[in-house]
Amino acid sequence: MRRSYCNRLPARGSRITPQPTIPAYIKSSLVPARAAMSPIETIERMASDMREAAYREGGLTREGLELLGYSAAQIDTHAAAARQLANKQAVLS
Repeated sequence: MRRSYCNRLPARGSRITPQPTIPAYIKSSLVPARAAMSPIETIERMASDMREAAYREGGLTREGLELLGYSAAQIDTHAAAARQLANKQAVLS
């Protein structure tokens, strides 16, 4: 009779339930919530998103910003400052 053992699962009859672990590379790939950022963080992150989109797709629309998780109020308030920062960073790099 052949037995197989798995040291990841608890033994039969155990009260311990297995808990999933999330690898570090998955944790780091999650996009941070943008709607909860402070104004300075919002401008810096939005400028970074604009530069990345300009490199990949040629630009970023209002709808694209909303899909990334920015609120309409954030876009209305900070998009112009973020665009200026993105242009400034593009020139400096």
